[in-house]
Amino acid sequence: MRTVPVQPGDILAGKYRVERLLGTGSMGVVVAAVHVELGQRVAVKFMRSAHDVDAGARARFLREARAAVRLRSQHVARVFDVGTLEGGAPYIVMEFLEGRDLAALLRERGSLSLDDAVEYVLQTCEAVGEAHAAGIVHRDLKPANLFVTHDVSGSPCIKVLDFGISKISGADLALTDDDQTLGSPYYMSPEQMLSSKDVDARSDLWALGILLYELIAGQTPFHADSLPEFYGRILAARPTPLRERRSDVPPELDAAIQRCLTHDREQRWRDVAAFAGALAPHAPARARGYPERVSRVLDMQRLSLSGSKDEPGARPIEPPPPPASAGAAEETAPLPLNSVEETAHTLSPPRSTSSSYELLGAKPRRRALLLFAGALVAGAALAALV
Repeated sequence: MRTVPVQPGDILAGKYRVERLLGTGSMGVVVAAVHVELGQRVAVKFMRSAHDVDAGARARFLREARAAVRLRSQHVARVFDVGTLEGGAPYIVMEFLEGRDLAALLRERGSLSLDDAVEYVLQTCEAVGEAHAAGIVHRDLKPANLFVTHDVSGSPCIKVLDFGISKISGADLALTDDDQTLGSPYYMSPEQMLSSKDVDARSDLWALGILLYELIAGQTPFHADSLPEFYGRILAARPTPLRERRSDVPPELDAAIQRCLTHDREQRWRDVAAFAGALAPHAPARARGYPERVSRVLDMQRLSLSGSKDEPGARPIEPPPPPASAGAAEETAPLPLNSVEETAHTLSPPRSTSSSYELLGAKPRRRALLLFAGALVAGAALAALV
């Protein structure tokens, strides 16, 4: 077990007094601290050593701050400061959050009510929509990266964490090697499994569908008891139908989630605002304004890019696709991965439809995914033997 490089009472960067440890991993540490002049409680996340990590990991660490600081939504954990500690390790100062992440909530409850699940995902859609409008794809949306706290009124408030592997359009492309896959496999879209460089906003839509399914059902849609079985289900495009797990799920909500999980990304929702619009009828009254807010965020970006001065208007809600056939809709949930790195759970501050696997329709792409799946399974087997 590695020792923690700081202790309560230590002063970081000459201005943050450490109060307690929040989380630790192989490369990073998160602590609760107080600004010595302002008295503000914050979360400080820093790498263990400037020498223990490669340049790519360091760049991804700082990219988290650059991505988050561009976003103003109340549903994104705010970044206050970045810098370098005396030993050369980079650090990020974030808002301190009280509560817990959705992974912890699922472990406690098993699943959530439909109202809670839909509201949490709609709040996530606002943060993700703003990120997409800014040209940022998160690429690692999962329960552990969605933190449940409360706003000033006492209502639940989701905070999206960890933009460390986000893809920023037109920048930092060299940070992801062609053969490097970043993200959490059980929430990754098929195209992200093939290449992290080739993803766009629709990859986050896949993850949002997986997430909402899991919050409702208590398991992810391609769940399996082994890695080979999991990849087999992905290849066969056979998720367990949500209504088999929760009989109270309206067919329209099931169809909206299934559309996120279409393997051909051209057949998924047009954008996160369209998905939010499909969720609105199933949301509690206080959350029904989110689709319009998400739509306006995306429209403002579209207008700024086009140079138009017209006022953005509400987008029409896309109709859901026809209900999928039983064969096309079958779905089960993924095996939880052992987390590679624990990021403070109190992280504070932290189109036609088709049932075929069209993304892999071309033989070279099918071979690529099969090889990728085989490599991961072989790696897992070797690890078990060591």
